Parts: sequence; structure tokens; C-alpha cells
Amino acid sequence: MYFARFETQPTFALANIAMLFNNPFMKLNKPLIFTLFLTSASVLPAAQQSDVEKNSIENSATTAVNSTTGTGERAVPDRSHQQQKDLAEAQNSETEVIWLESGEQKQLALLQHAATSSPVGSILIFPDRSTSADWPAIVHPLRTQLTEYDWNTLSISLPGLPAEVVPQRTLPAGQVQTQTDATSNSESNSAVVPAPAPDSETAISEKNMSEYKKRVAELGQQAFSRLADIKGDVKIILGVGEGATWAMYYFMQDKTQQDRFLILLNPAPVMDGYAPNLLEMISDADTPILDLWFDGTTTGQQQAELRKRTARRSGNEAYRQIRLNLRSNDPRREPLWLTRQLRGILKTHVLGAQKPKPPEAKAVELTPGSGQQN
Repeated sequence: MYFARFETQPTFALANIAMLFNNPFMKLNKPLIFTLFLTSASVLPAAQQSDVEKNSIENSATTAVNSTTGTGERAVPDRSHQQQKDLAEAQNSETEVIWLESGEQKQLALLQHAATSSPVGSILIFPDRSTSADWPAIVHPLRTQLTEYDWNTLSISLPGLPAEVVPQRTLPAGQVQTQTDATSNSESNSAVVPAPAPDSETAISEKNMSEYKKRVAELGQQAFSRLADIKGDVKIILGVGEGATWAMYYFMQDKTQQDRFLILLNPAPVMDGYAPNLLEMISDADTPILDLWFDGTTTGQQQAELRKRTARRSGNEAYRQIRLNLRSNDPRREPLWLTRQLRGILKTHVLGAQKPKPPEAKAVELTPGSGQQN
């Protein structure tokens, strides 16, 4: 009660304090009350000074950022690039960290050499766009474990898709167009049809995706050039998820390279109207393609069936679709569930196709007098 009156009526603060001290129940707590009063009086200025210093530091930091960037806006850090740097620093000594040029940015690539002096070939891995060059679920086991089976591996990081174009506002801020307004505007302007702007949202989206496809193709070419200098004749381009669409897009750009194969691992289409169409590329391809999938959902099964029917209609006899067995429940075998299956498929459908067929025996026609003499 006394403290409430002390807080809500500052004019009578001294009177309230005197009443407190005259109260017989509060005489024993006089030292405590003095201490609390003096502490609160000294903490308030210190807190105000701390807030002033904090605001001063934030303002100076903002001023430094603005003076560095030359703009009035705060610089936004590139979180994706920082994540790639952290991932690069976390690699062991057996992994070679490579930075590929991608416009004004750099993308991380991880090279792992085969654990043998005579590797059979190299595998270029396109991970899913939402993952990384060392994704623990699929990419890391493949790029590290396949080296034990005479394969070099190089996994790259895909840049993020271009941001969607925000439609231009046609009404003042805060105003919402109703159905009645839209109808009246359409009726009044029915005789006047405005020409589309040359730099419309559609044109910008298409241009951004075109530049993105060019960046992916350049990244793939730089990575493939690194593998060309490493031992191993067979070259495989492997894409995971949405990365399978981009791996096939890069694969379709150059058909002059020999001894290379395309593997689509659980492929998924890119949900953008201007991105490469996976089904169209499968229909146009006439080179060996291994379609490996293990998605047991209804959508995954439907997409796999659609890809197979598309390949059949195209007449590509080099297309093979294989459903992989899901991982084992045994935790000791789980890390190798995908690598072992992929190793067997590569041995059968890739390395087996590379072996030259033995020459066929030719029938020899004997002429009279050419037989053996006794």
C-alpha cells in the first residue's frame, strides 16, 4: 500500500517515506529501505546512459556501412555464400575445395579423388537446389563412398533461382480495388486497349531465367573441365532432385563429348514456367539415360511412370528406368544403402557397356586343293 502511494504520487514522496519510517512494523527495515532508494536513484541514470551509448554505436555502425556501400541502405549479408564458406572450412584434408566462377559470385565445389591409382572415371554431381554440395542425406555419402570403388567425384553448388518479379502497383498505396471498380474501369476503357510495356513482368522473368540457365551451364562446364585433367575415361553427370533437371539441361548442351552418361537420381521438375522442362528434354534425348528413383509417394510413382512413357514414345532405346530399394532398417548398413546399389548399376549399365564386344567368328570357305595334305 505504501509503495503504491509512493509510485503513483511522486509529489508526496518525502511524506510517504516519513510515514514508512514512523510505522512500527517498518522500523526494523530502515537500512533496507535506504539501500533500495539509493540503488534505484543511481541505476536509472546508468541505464539511460547505456541506452544512449548503444544508440550511438548502432548509428555509427550504420553510418560506416552506408559510407562503404555508397548508398543510404544497409548492406544485406549474403547468407548463402557464408554457408558455403562455413561448409568449405568444415572439409577434411582429402577433399579439395574449389570455387567456380558464376557471374559476380562464386559457387562451392568439392572434389574427391578415387582411392586408387587407376580410377575408372569421374562423376559430376548436381545436388538439389535447396541443398548443398555436401548434403548429408545423399550427396555426402555418394561423393565420399564412391571413391572406394574407383570413382572420382566432384559435387557443385547450384545458385538460388532468380527472385520472382513483383507486379507493379496500379492503385495508390492503401487502396484496394473492388469488383465494382474493376467492372466500371473495364467498361470505360473498353475502347482503349493499352499496348503491353516492352519491359513487362513476363519479359523480366524470362530474362532472369535465361541468365540463370547460362550460369548453370557455365558452372557445369567449369566443373567438367576440372574432371578432364584427372585420370579416368568414363564421365558421368548425376543430378539429384531438381538438380537432375539442371544436370540434364547441361548434358543436352554439348553432344560432342564421348564416353559420358547421364544419371537422374529421384528427379523432380523445376516449378518455373521458363525453366527447362524435364519431360521435353527426355523426349528429345537420344543418348544413354539412367533414371533411378526411390520416392514411394503417389506423386513420385506417377512422375516416374510419366517419364518412362515419355521416353518410350520418343523411341530412345538407351533410356533405362530402375527403381531402387529403400534403405535398410539396419543402422550398420544404412550409410551404404544407396552407394552399393549405384555401384552395381554403374558396373552393369555403364562399365559393361564400355567393354568392346568380342569379334564374331567368321566362317572360312575352303577351296579345292586348299585342304591339309597328309
